[in-house]
Amino acid sequence: MPRGRRNFKKYSYYHIYNRCNNKEMIIKNSADKQLFINLLYKFLKEVDLRLIAFCIMDNHYHLIVKTRKNPQNISTYMCKVVTSFSMQINRKYQRIGHVFQGRYNAKLLFWKKDLRYAKEYIKQNPVREGLVRKPEDYPWSKY
Repeated sequence: MPRGRRNFKKYSYYHIYNRCNNKEMIIKNSADKQLFINLLYKFLKEVDLRLIAFCIMDNHYHLIVKTRKNPQNISTYMCKVVTSFSMQINRKYQRIGHVFQGRYNAKLLFWKKDLRYAKEYIKQNPVREGLVRKPEDYPWSKY
């Protein structure tokens, strides 16, 4: 049975995140992280969304996007980014199958405090993981 369509709202902020399949470190090196970021910007040009923040980690990612007139663009955008990334990573590492664990999560950030909290969470993610001492030292994030 197919999954139901998500009901995204116009002019709203969403925290989008997902983890690699089996918690594997699939986005393991700087080239893979940069590929994911390049795809985020490449496909952003095709949809009416704003990319507010992101953090690309070894086994997961976080994004904050803002919808505009056509909020369903989130689905199109994420499909293109994740499919393109998965195909390239599978080819590069001679893998087969899913790179990410199921469909991405998209949490509506209804209140300004929710947006502030999500941005801070994304900003501090590499620090909490012990990868850097200061958020600004982590090159695969924007906040």
